[in-house]
Amino acid sequence: MEQPTGTPTTPAGVLAAANTLVADLDETMWVAKSSEELVEAVVVAERLRAHLAALEASVVAEVHARGVAKGELAWGSTAEWFTHLAGTHRGTGHQTVRQAEVLVHERSATHAAMTAGRVSPEQAAVIVDAVDKLPTEATVRQDGEAFLLDAATRLNATDLAKAARHLVEVADPDAAERRTERELDRQDRAAHHGRFLAIVEDGAGGIRLRGRGTVEDAAAIKAALLPLTKPQPSVDPVTGAENVDPRDHGARLWDALVETCRHALTTDLPPDCHGARPRIAVTTSLEALRQKIDWATLGTTGPAVTDDGLELTPATIRRMACDADLIPVVLGTQGEVLDVGRTNRLVTPVIWRALVCRDRHCAFPGCTRPPVMGHAHHIVHWVDHGETSLQNLVLLCGHHHRTIHHTPWQVRLNPTDGKPEFLPPQRPGAPPPTWIRSRCRRE
Repeated sequence: MEQPTGTPTTPAGVLAAANTLVADLDETMWVAKSSEELVEAVVVAERLRAHLAALEASVVAEVHARGVAKGELAWGSTAEWFTHLAGTHRGTGHQTVRQAEVLVHERSATHAAMTAGRVSPEQAAVIVDAVDKLPTEATVRQDGEAFLLDAATRLNATDLAKAARHLVEVADPDAAERRTERELDRQDRAAHHGRFLAIVEDGAGGIRLRGRGTVEDAAAIKAALLPLTKPQPSVDPVTGAENVDPRDHGARLWDALVETCRHALTTDLPPDCHGARPRIAVTTSLEALRQKIDWATLGTTGPAVTDDGLELTPATIRRMACDADLIPVVLGTQGEVLDVGRTNRLVTPVIWRALVCRDRHCAFPGCTRPPVMGHAHHIVHWVDHGETSLQNLVLLCGHHHRTIHHTPWQVRLNPTDGKPEFLPPQRPGAPPPTWIRSRCRRE
């Protein structure tokens, strides 16, 4: 490899020289840097990472096209060579080589966005995979790529993958529905057959729980436990001050499990008695209900979704409808909540259900705490003549509720589609911040 002793004359030399420049930061005392410098360093580092990934994709695609790995280096394939060179997983190596070819030869717009640092390698991988599932017409794929590139400016890779799945469903609804139904049914059967629960001693005076089950099982367990996980502040007997519940969410969930089991013991429920049936909210489209207003066929246009984002197949819905209180939360064609209750000072059960249906979880960017841990925040405060209506509420967890009240962060509902957006505080010397779109599980 060429050493960066003078002006680089080869691609490897340019990269080596850049690596030397970056190495000058290795001994940086980051503790002495300002917060603005730290944030800016991370921002630029991510742009550089994307640029390097785009550059590497170009080189790997050419190595593969020439057959260098097999013909000159005696490797079985380009993927095997790259996996060894990068020290990555075999599956990752094969995926990198495949996506490099597609990026360079077919998805040039995505490749250019990576080069400019606007799209991360993870986002690019999502776009490549999603466009590959669209109908083969060139215009459809070009439009799909453009749509996902625009969405990538607002979404992280996880949420972009959800948007990509929705795009595929819209572009080819019949195929997407059949594929989703088959996959969910297969997963449900496999999870049911592989279900187990193990309670084992940990050797330190305690126990560990291990297990797995179906999405249906998870929906019932969460519906029973999550209402019992609400933080319980204590009051100091001397000062009367309220102390924050010291338990984290995991500890509260464990306590809820124990409390539920103790309740079952103290009420002496016989094995054949179910007690109160679990109540699980299931969100489906108005179109699905209009087609066949029948619980036996609910969700035939796609999987229904519970409050916690779990996808249920029609077969699962039919089973649960036999022995559970399923609360249908009907959405319009644009995802708008229908028949919201009247405005009151306090959030009514109807408005709370509508809020949970719209936001799904804490709406703050990057947070997915469930509704049971959330608060209904007034965007315009009640004392400032704000109404208690869905159009003036956003679902926030306790932590981010305090953030909105006590920091310069701002929140609003997008005037176009009514979804929550957040405005970060202005950083000294930085460009004006832009509104960040809250990502909901249904998007």
